[in-house]
Amino acid sequence: VILAVEAFEGTDETLTRAGRLGGAGVVVVKIARPDHDLRYDIPVVGLNTLATLKKIKAAVLAVEARRTILLEKELLIAAADQQDLTLIAVETQTINSKFQIPNTK
Repeated sequence: VILAVEAFEGTDETLTRAGRLGGAGVVVVKIARPDHDLRYDIPVVGLNTLATLKKIKAAVLAVEARRTILLEKELLIAAADQQDLTLIAVETQTINSKFQIPNTK
């Protein structure tokens, strides 16, 4: 079940909304739409994102492999371990075969 889709409000507000709706243990998937122009808006995960995930008690953060920037990667992985958050990268083909991601063009 998709609980929240990021729009103009940004990642932190979207995660907060998802946490309210899903409760503790929510699984977060951060991916770009198939037609997303990465020249202007690149998916990024940093320590601030992890702080929000901790606040909502998320259990898993899945990011799109090769299309998501992990800021301060080593610190990010250590922080995820400290808060018992599973951090995984998933190939686009796997995501698209499990979910129907609409193309907005």
